[in-house]
Amino acid sequence: MKAIRIEQFGGPEVMRFCDVEVPEPLAGEVLVKNFFVGINPVDYKIREGQYPEVKQDKLPLTLGREVAGLVEKVGQGVSDFKKGDRVFAMIGADGGYAEYSRVPAVHLARIPHALDWPVAAGVPLAGHTAWQALVEHGQIEQGQKVLIHGGTGGVGHLAVQFAKVKGAEVYATASTDSLPYLRELGADRAIDYKTERFEDICKEFDLVIDLIGGDTQARSWQVLGEGAGWCRP
Repeated sequence: MKAIRIEQFGGPEVMRFCDVEVPEPLAGEVLVKNFFVGINPVDYKIREGQYPEVKQDKLPLTLGREVAGLVEKVGQGVSDFKKGDRVFAMIGADGGYAEYSRVPAVHLARIPHALDWPVAAGVPLAGHTAWQALVEHGQIEQGQKVLIHGGTGGVGHLAVQFAKVKGAEVYATASTDSLPYLRELGADRAIDYKTERFEDICKEFDLVIDLIGGDTQARSWQVLGEGAGWCRP
């Protein structure tokens, strides 16, 4: 099969099309025939050697952290998936930029019928990041108030929807042109960061999800109530 791999760290020039063997799924794994793959900032960080978990001893390496495709083969002990299932997944550091990927079955999910291939390939990493921030780290609960900075970005637009599903009251920031979309996502209050100061609007919040950083992060501390949390994915 064809794969895009790196044998050393560096700029885009270190990426190479390579012929490699199609991997065989081990016990508990699934072989996925990739139709689309997601491209994310973490990919270039890995390529440049900036990602702490990927050192020189991990090379050569196939890039890519999220895939969408069809189940080609299942390994021993896998009963939840069968050949031909439409699936997507966030995978480990090695790698999605290939015709096939070997993925642990526990990392796979079936693609909802409403999602086409390109959209599905862009969901796993951003969706996982949003879920981690809100649920695993933020421990969001029904009735709490959450402020999400960058509410229409890749992670932010999913965080807004997850927070609403969890029963939270959701405030989120975005640019002027993006406010209608933010409201469509379900935000209870769409804040225009260009014309409004969120700290004048948000008081005693339970959780802030900061996808911006810098001055936004510094100003966010004052909107939190006692015992509240802040998360920077």
